Amino acid sequence: MQACLRYPITGALNSFEKQFLKQSYFKAQAGGNETLRRVATMPNGYCGILQSYLADLAKPASPAPQTAAISNTTNVIVAQPEKPKKITVNNTQVTQTNVANVYVNSEKVQREFDLLVTQLKLLEQISAHVAAKAADDSSRKKLSAITERVKELKKLMKSYDQDSKRKYGVPIRPSNANLGVTAAKASEVFPRVPYYVPGTEEIGEMWIKPYVSDLGELLYDVNFVDQTSVFDKIRETIVLNEDEISKASKALVKVNKWSDKALAKNMRRRFEKSAACFPEAMCGKREAGNSSTEIVFMLYEDGSTSTKIQQNKGKFQSGYNVSVESGLLLSAYADYMMDLGSKEFIAATLTDEELDAEFE
Repeated sequence: MQACLRYPITGALNSFEKQFLKQSYFKAQAGGNETLRRVATMPNGYCGILQSYLADLAKPASPAPQTAAISNTTNVIVAQPEKPKKITVNNTQVTQTNVANVYVNSEKVQREFDLLVTQLKLLEQISAHVAAKAADDSSRKKLSAITERVKELKKLMKSYDQDSKRKYGVPIRPSNANLGVTAAKASEVFPRVPYYVPGTEEIGEMWIKPYVSDLGELLYDVNFVDQTSVFDKIRETIVLNEDEISKASKALVKVNKWSDKALAKNMRRRFEKSAACFPEAMCGKREAGNSSTEIVFMLYEDGSTSTKIQQNKGKFQSGYNVSVESGLLLSAYADYMMDLGSKEFIAATLTDEELDAEFE
């Protein structure tokens, strides 16, 4: 980072550099797919992103405008008057007697802020769901992973609020006061879990989508999204049934447990071990016609650990790595989606007789 921004290369960050790096991380996370698109278009990749964020800091803050051209892509916040003001609306100058100052907030900023609000609400609901069942150490670790992500989102929301005050003179407020969470909605707004392809510079995001198949079975698509792709954004999809997604969730927790043990014993060597594989009938048989999915614990020579979600297709293997912490978050999300998805599925498939029995 220091080389990228032409700071003295000391190998240690000063207070400004630490704060700038943290804020850049939050800003990049909020950008989501747009950040990945920008990285792909820049010749120097993430270095270019950091340079653009630093340039933004150097820009002088604009004073709150007394008049403003209002387009369809802005939100207008109106303060109480002192005297009539003239403003331009759709290229026509008009007098407004009830406007003292007109502040214009970017619709893009509002949209990003609203997404953070929905993600925060969803994470809080998942947190309450996990806390209600937190009877063991694994559940408490899931809860801790969610709490950390909630803290990140709150910090990011605060930075958006501060930026809005600096640029527009007013705080930003959510325009989506209520979030009715269906399973489909939850899959759309849940903060994406980043992955990387080992041995390459390829990165992307993964998310779980519940749906009912044409045969009436509740299934879950684990999608691996590559936003830099021009044609097909979904790089690969793993389809899991209820039993398999439950096994995957438990395996992600097991990997965290193994990671803690490796770190506690200062293990530093290349090692991997399967935490779960399904369907069991096709596991361990690398031959044409067999297809299976594995959750694999990875230990490296430098002592770091990660989780690999591996697809076995005959003799061919493809893997996507996520951090152990992201794996815990994904496990909590999978548990919540199983509970939410199954309730919706059961409610929608009850017969009249079964419904009648519910209300005796």
